[in-house]
Amino acid sequence: MDIFLTEIQRTLLVDALDRIIPEAGEMPGAGAIAVEYVESAATTRSSTARTVLGTLMAIDAAAGSEYGEPFTGIADASKASLLVVVERMYPKLFGEFVDLVYDGYYTDASVIERLGPDAGKPQPEGRPIAPFDPQIVESVRQLGPRYRTI
Repeated sequence: MDIFLTEIQRTLLVDALDRIIPEAGEMPGAGAIAVEYVESAATTRSSTARTVLGTLMAIDAAAGSEYGEPFTGIADASKASLLVVVERMYPKLFGEFVDLVYDGYYTDASVIERLGPDAGKPQPEGRPIAPFDPQIVESVRQLGPRYRTI
């Protein structure tokens, strides 16, 4: 794997991942499972790199603003609520980051094996899906049928 993040950034990434998907029972946290996937994905696409770096910068900036410390230096009890603040400030960026974390975590062979074939949704309510906007296909509808009627 190409080196993408500094050690400080990687430590921040692992810490943030463990707040997004914390360790629970026999299930490991995302920091142990998804960190290499996230970092590797960031080396393959510039848009993913922007998402990862932008999210890490937003997390550390919020920690500095709220607590005068980097994210890795604040109390563990405060980290999850700080991520909620970052999510509210940057919903699109944070949502893309969480999707990337979920992709890395829930496609890992060890997680799939632990969850089993009937695992269900990756979280209690699943990820919200935006309602369908019929306007996005309006130009296609206006073209009319492209087939012959007999």
